[in-house]
Amino acid sequence: MIVEYLQRLTWDPTAPVPARWPGGWWGVLLLFCIPGGMGIPPGVLLGHHGGLGPIVMSILYFASDVVLACVFEPMLIILAALARRLPLLRRVANRVLAAITRTVPAGSTSAPIGIALTAFGAGLPFGRALAAAAGFSLVSSWLFTIAGDMAYFGLGMASTLWFDDLLGDPRMAAFAGLAVMVVIPVMIRRWHARFS
Repeated sequence: MIVEYLQRLTWDPTAPVPARWPGGWWGVLLLFCIPGGMGIPPGVLLGHHGGLGPIVMSILYFASDVVLACVFEPMLIILAALARRLPLLRRVANRVLAAITRTVPAGSTSAPIGIALTAFGAGLPFGRALAAAAGFSLVSSWLFTIAGDMAYFGLGMASTLWFDDLLGDPRMAAFAGLAVMVVIPVMIRRWHARFS
């Protein structure tokens, strides 16, 4: 059931949560653990309609970020190890790292903001990769990355709840919330690039 729903969510991000999906905090946490933010609108709607408040949902989302950090960190380490052995992957990684370090040079005072903005919408692995390229330690990298992702969650939660109250249709609220979650990060990153 979980795998089926995740496959459907890939093609239809507004798909309603199945009737047999776990309820309460556990079901919300499972949805929040879906990478890329796709689980935010359905998780927020499930939590809201299940009586969970914004603070509880924020705590659950933070817990999902910690879980995903524990999954992504080994994957990034393996990718780095493979890049050292495979010339093509090494060239691609070097180009990506060069672009990242040009964007946020090591030691830059704007680096924490750049890391948070990268995680805000782009996701945890990209924020962590940017932080590592900028020379931040493991803990500070994840702190800045998770801070940006938590801000992204706040945007997604607020917009989804607002549209749910406004429209009264969970599918449309999820779609509108996802639209806001795509458009606003792009606008903020462009604004930051223009004025920094």
